[in-house]
Amino acid sequence: MQELFTQLSKRLDIDEHQARNGAAILFRAARDKLGGAEFQRVLGGLPGLAELLRQVPAANAGLLGTLAAALGGGNAAILANIVTGFGHLGLSAEMAKRFVPIIGEFLRRHVGADAVAEIEGALRS
Repeated sequence: MQELFTQLSKRLDIDEHQARNGAAILFRAARDKLGGAEFQRVLGGLPGLAELLRQVPAANAGLLGTLAAALGGGNAAILANIVTGFGHLGLSAEMAKRFVPIIGEFLRRHVGADAVAEIEGALRS
């Protein structure tokens, strides 16, 4: 995982704390969208991922996420968590979008293109 954090830091000109926590927020969003069992099946073998998700506190979406979840807006709640989490890191929602291709490249090298395609498909639905 350190390789990912280094790439994010260098390519996005952010510090390692922001890179680590931003990646954790996005991995959590994927886990929330896929469900724990599916996430574990697809990415469970990625070294360091479970530790990363344990170390980094969950984002608190606040009122927006609570309302979206109450209204059945799973995607809206996940997006609210991402925006709120990145905001706490001093990063914008636009910056969150810039993480995605870098994480995708990293995952293609470490878990394969099929797993990445499966995650991307689930996140788009």
